[in-house]
Amino acid sequence: MSLREQLRAVAETEPPPALPEGFFVRSRRRAHRRRLAGTGLLAVAVATAGLELAHGGGTAAVEAAAPTVLPGLVGAGLGGPLGWALLAVLLMLLAVLWRDLPRRSLVRRLAAAAVVGVLLILAAPPGTALWGEPRGRVGLPDRLAAPDQWWSVAELQQSPPGPVALVYSGRATHGNLEEGRVVMLAADGDRYRVLDVFSDPLEQLVHEESASTWPVLSPDGRLLSASGYGVFDLVTGEPVTGPVARAWSADGRRVARAATDPADGSQIGWQVVDRATGQILRTIPYEEPGGGATAALSPDGSRFAVEHRDGVEVYPVAGGMPVAWPRDGWRLGDSTAWSPDGRLLAMVRRTACVGCGQPTSPTEIRVVDVETGATVTGGAFAPLPADVAVRVQGWRAPDQLVVQVGGAVEVFTLGRATPSRLLTLPAGVSAIEIATSRLADPLRPAEPATYGPPNLFVWLTLGACGGPVLLAVAGDWWLRRRRVRRREEAAQ
Repeated sequence: MSLREQLRAVAETEPPPALPEGFFVRSRRRAHRRRLAGTGLLAVAVATAGLELAHGGGTAAVEAAAPTVLPGLVGAGLGGPLGWALLAVLLMLLAVLWRDLPRRSLVRRLAAAAVVGVLLILAAPPGTALWGEPRGRVGLPDRLAAPDQWWSVAELQQSPPGPVALVYSGRATHGNLEEGRVVMLAADGDRYRVLDVFSDPLEQLVHEESASTWPVLSPDGRLLSASGYGVFDLVTGEPVTGPVARAWSADGRRVARAATDPADGSQIGWQVVDRATGQILRTIPYEEPGGGATAALSPDGSRFAVEHRDGVEVYPVAGGMPVAWPRDGWRLGDSTAWSPDGRLLAMVRRTACVGCGQPTSPTEIRVVDVETGATVTGGAFAPLPADVAVRVQGWRAPDQLVVQVGGAVEVFTLGRATPSRLLTLPAGVSAIEIATSRLADPLRPAEPATYGPPNLFVWLTLGACGGPVLLAVAGDWWLRRRRVRRREEAAQ
């Protein structure tokens, strides 16, 4: 007898194997779940690929690929709400397929998938949401985001935006407990982040004697100076050492800072500092302590213009006597007053008290020759409305000056009496600071904004509110499971 025949004879004499009760029913359910999970995974993959293809085609492609009622979901790509929803669905499908946990109950698999999802979100690389956010969109957007609440937006330290195009603040950006919240817009996409401080570094000072402003952003948009809080690197989200700049050269190598009295901290003059070495290149003292006057560095950092009494003095940083001329009630147009070629200065005649309820006169802007203080041809502009905040943002071109005028950003062109509108600020935004290197960028259509992973406040709120609910659900499930086991034991 051959081996095959012997094995067959042994098999015929053995009793048939005893299958567990409900074996085929459970097998059919398992196969059905796998088919559903496979179909769901395929649907998620197709939806993700379609979303990215549509999003990569720009605004028009997004609008064509998505219903008009869902532009905010689809247009934001995988960094938006639909991306987070796809992540939740994907984790649930993975939980259905997960078979290696003890007792392999669906509840335990779902709980494990939820824990994995939270860990993935918390471990997301700095500067990104879980799948990344829109990048490579060069240019200033034609509108800014202004949600009613900024409570869920990622904070600077949690998810840095990288170099930014602009920052803005006002009542619309303040939180319930934060009146100094600054909103930052990334330079290469519609990514928004916030920085919470207790005093608003962008708030326009309203009194003429202290109407000077300071540059919040470095020219390249990488560094943000918050008065009293130091300097933040927007790529890493961390504070950095170095002078708190009140004026920058165009290349960012030199800054001007306030020279202060060690005894009481009052400003006693100005210092021009080399950022790389920390060397003080020149100190311009006040004859009398006080300060607060506006100052501006030339684009190449070789000259420094400062208000002194009722005049403007332009100092060579390398040393020597200044060029001086009377300002006759006009003031330097903030720290960005110098034209790109270093020949012109923007001057502003501000009202004495913006927003204080007293009668005010119109604000005016003019462009003068840096050597003489004389208004250049075409450099006198029509008076602006009274009682509006005015901030000179910088130069868009050699003959175009960008200025915030109240709730709008205007472009003043030499030779034209009236400005053209560049950007309208959202309601409740009172101050904006645009990185000077971004002023020449073309205006582009704004796309749906993304706000990064939820901040720590959201997670704490979810933990405080959702924790007890999860514990109650888990306790109820455990009690039900225990009753079932007792009934099974009693039946045996």
